[in-house]
Parts: sequence; structure tokens; C-alpha cells
Amino acid sequence: MSDFVKDTTDGTPAEPESHGVDLVDGDAPAIRILVRGDLPPTLEHDSRTWAATRETHDAGDAPAIAVYRPA
Repeated sequence: MSDFVKDTTDGTPAEPESHGVDLVDGDAPAIRILVRGDLPPTLEHDSRTWAATRETHDAGDAPAIAVYRPA
């Protein structure tokens, strides 16, 4: 399991799953964050709005990392 996804099927009480998200802006290095619960269509981070895309980054054996870009 990836460091960016938490498996809550192990009996952990009432804690939502965490999903890895890459915030991508052009050629700048991606910022990877964790989002608990369902992924929203937009995120606020560092005073910027980021919109979900249909892109993902491969996380190996774990669920794919969602990609968000500036809105």
C-alpha cells in the first residue's frame, strides 16, 4: 500500500480513506497532498484554487494519484 493511501478496512473506527493528490502547474514540481474522504471537484491550497482533471499518476500497487491543475 502506498504511503499516500490509508486502508481503513482494518477496523480503524470512523476514519475516512485518504487519497493522494498531485497539484500540477506547468513545469514546476508537483505538490503532493493527502485528502481525506471523497475527492472534491476543486481544492483550495496555498491561496489557490485547483481543479480535478481526469489525469492520474501511477502509484504502483496502490490506487492512482489524482491530478489537479490551477482553476
